[in-house]
Amino acid sequence: MARLTDENRRFISLRVKLLVGFTLLFTVVFAIAFYWFFTFATDMALRQIEEDMFTTLQGGLQGIDGDTFAAMAREAQPRADGLTDDPRYGEHMAWLETIHQLEPRANPYTWVRGDPNVKNEVLFIGDILRVTQPENATVFREPYITEGSMITGMVTLWEDLEPYQDDWGHWISAYAPILDSKGEAVGGLGIDFRADYVYQVQASIRSRVLAAFLITYLALFVLVYLISNTLTRPMIALAAFAREVAEGRYDQDLSSLYGGKTYDEVDQLGQVFELMVTKVRAREEVLKQQVEELRIEIDEVKKARQVAEITGSDYFVTLKEKARALRDQQEADSEDEEQ
Repeated sequence: MARLTDENRRFISLRVKLLVGFTLLFTVVFAIAFYWFFTFATDMALRQIEEDMFTTLQGGLQGIDGDTFAAMAREAQPRADGLTDDPRYGEHMAWLETIHQLEPRANPYTWVRGDPNVKNEVLFIGDILRVTQPENATVFREPYITEGSMITGMVTLWEDLEPYQDDWGHWISAYAPILDSKGEAVGGLGIDFRADYVYQVQASIRSRVLAAFLITYLALFVLVYLISNTLTRPMIALAAFAREVAEGRYDQDLSSLYGGKTYDEVDQLGQVFELMVTKVRAREEVLKQQVEELRIEIDEVKKARQVAEITGSDYFVTLKEKARALRDQQEADSEDEEQ
């Protein structure tokens, strides 16, 4: 397997890794916390709106007499403008207006069952929009084909707690039956309740949490930078010391790596590295001495070999014989002179 060299690899400092790692971790944690808080706050706001809507619906039913409502819905005669002069209708509309005044987010309206031969048809009786938004309001006994929810609302409590939007805002709705003195359903009371508060809460969370996130993110980045600088400074110093030792400069002061008031793994690493440098230096000195001794031995053997080569050559032998002959001649001459 081929081994990657430093030239083939991209250098990423430990400080950058710490910054990136902590940043990613904080981002994940923040995203989870934001999602939980956003969902929790939304649910709490929606639950509060639902509670207010049901309280308004139950209170609205208390002010409607089922017998009077049924008789008015059956007997009142519409005018040309779609309303009626029946005094019972005026009292009924006054009550719907009271509900709206007590809870401005609520838009109440009432209805009765329409033609039995027409599926899901209802007839609007009262409508607060006739007071607040006449241009968008229904008229007295105006027919309407419901999807079935308003028919269900004449039998039991029905609710649509999923906010929906139209041209006038965001709403949730609830329906409840209007009962006569016999306990029979003669109509229904509906409340369209403004749910804009939910979206206001969500927008407020997004803006405030975003600001808090940016501030916290910046503070975390600075904090991690300072911590990473503290953690990586000994590593950088140790790498510099290692480069000096690699060049053969063993006189390095490593006390700065473990001279602090606290003691941790970095201190241990500095002490171990200093001990290693000391042992390497001692071994290098021994190795140098051994190399020098070996060099001397090699020189002596080399000289002996060279002497042997010289003394063993034919020229040296001849020269040696000539020298011996010359000495013998000199000795003979000396004896002759003495005689």
